[in-house]
Amino acid sequence: MKLLYAAVLSTLAPSLTPAMDPLSAYLIVGGAAISWQLFSPHSWLRCSLLECCNAKDTLNFSVVKMDLERKVFGQHLAVQIVLRALSTNLQSKRPKKPLVMSFHGWTGTGKSFVSSIIAENLYRLNAWRRRFVHHFSTVLHFSHGSHVHLYKEQLQSWIRGNVSACPRSLFIFSEMDQMPHGLIDSILPFLGYRGEIDGVHYGKAIFIFLK
Repeated sequence: MKLLYAAVLSTLAPSLTPAMDPLSAYLIVGGAAISWQLFSPHSWLRCSLLECCNAKDTLNFSVVKMDLERKVFGQHLAVQIVLRALSTNLQSKRPKKPLVMSFHGWTGTGKSFVSSIIAENLYRLNAWRRRFVHHFSTVLHFSHGSHVHLYKEQLQSWIRGNVSACPRSLFIFSEMDQMPHGLIDSILPFLGYRGEIDGVHYGKAIFIFLK
């Protein structure tokens, strides 16, 4: 694609210059180059400004370690376990199962805070990149116990669709203690050791449960 694009520009530029001044020609060529970068799926410009799945697993462990140690107090053992789990999963080219972490504790112990640190280091969050970090609040998204069957279908479809689009998707479920009975069963097939489910590999996905 890059070679083809270069060839197009090399033939386009000479044809433009007789009809307009060199500055205008260079502006058109430069604009075309920027447009190509923005619409190319994994170009450096698109990934810097817009959305781009973290396919290269560029999590900087020294940075996330420093963030956790400096911002989370009294949870040294938890920080070590989280870092070890992240390292094991992200350093594998094709993990056998997704990374699943469950944080328990009273309100104010830092469960949500640790999750946000992981999310911010995995994806430098902005309005565009939030599409790869999915936060489900049981109280907000699954508030009616009578709709469990519908929730199951929607949740499975949501997970399947987002992992298909970005294998390194992050799913955070809060208030797990208030989740309607049976709804967790719809998530379990995605969490175990297996190759693929309907052609989708879930080994790079990350699931965090807060209770």
